Amino acid sequence: MARFLKDRTKSKGAAPGSLIFIGKQKMTTNSIQVIQYTSEGLKEFFPENMENIADLVSNDHMTWINISGLQNTKLIADMGKTFDVSSLFLEDILNTDQRPRFSEESDHLYIIAKSFYFGKEDDIVHMEQLSFIVGSHYLITIQETDTDYFKDVKKRLYDGKTRIRSFGTDYLCYALLDTLVDSYIINLEILGAAIEERGRTILEADAKVVEDLYHYKTELSYIRKNVRPFKEVTTRFINCDSPLVNQNTYTYLHDLDDLVVQAQEAIEIYYSMVSDQINLYQTNIGNRQNDVMKVLTIFSTIFIPLTFIAGIYGMNFEYIPELKHHYAYFILWGIMVVITITMLLYFKRKKWL
Repeated sequence: MARFLKDRTKSKGAAPGSLIFIGKQKMTTNSIQVIQYTSEGLKEFFPENMENIADLVSNDHMTWINISGLQNTKLIADMGKTFDVSSLFLEDILNTDQRPRFSEESDHLYIIAKSFYFGKEDDIVHMEQLSFIVGSHYLITIQETDTDYFKDVKKRLYDGKTRIRSFGTDYLCYALLDTLVDSYIINLEILGAAIEERGRTILEADAKVVEDLYHYKTELSYIRKNVRPFKEVTTRFINCDSPLVNQNTYTYLHDLDDLVVQAQEAIEIYYSMVSDQINLYQTNIGNRQNDVMKVLTIFSTIFIPLTFIAGIYGMNFEYIPELKHHYAYFILWGIMVVITITMLLYFKRKKWL
């Protein structure tokens, strides 16, 4: 399956809002985790389905519902029905090729984001889609796998001394997005270190190093495709005027927006760096070829008059000047040596050597 575009054969001609999974199935079963919290305490549940899950949501506490796995479209449909989620957004949740986006309704905020990591074993970027639904006193997150991207935020929730337990789900959503962008920076540092390492030896590099650089350039393009639109998400989040967002949260969102800019700048810097390294390698190869051609040309130029002289005295005429001179052979060699030295001195004066 293509990485930059997903197969849309199943959704071709389908009506808007049709719940069709687009992408690669990464889990065989779904899992649901529900965390209820207040400033005083926290409870955790693991329901098997969406039945009666709405009973866990209340204005007396904040509720975080995390769903892992997208292959079960019925579960996503039940979630949408339970919380009155837009069918168009449910369609976007199931489309893992959906670009990051932010949309706003009177009772919900919808966010699509991407998380990625640089695999050490296969040396490629692995991307996963994450969806966020912010409602009154609850937050729903949906991810493709059960990878615990938000373990640091959960640790803060379990620790009753942190401020996150005292804020609403809008702040929780910010904290989760902030964790994602932090992971962007961390993984870009890993990728960037590999790129910089290749750059130190680019002048003595072989074809394998250049092949690696082309590989990193492709991976950066893949990251840029999925991360660049996230700037639009943070901008629209900051500019939204929803009652679901507390005024204090906007301060943190501005900080998140700055972090996204930093991630984007890192992507562009490393992309330009790889391009420059590839160009430098190609220029260096061209210079080496030019040096070889220069040496061959100089030797060819030197041997042209020598070949001319040898050609003349190699002819079979009986009467050739100096042919029977006792020292003609040595004189001819002396003339050839003088011509050679003169031409070398001339080339050096012209800085061709």
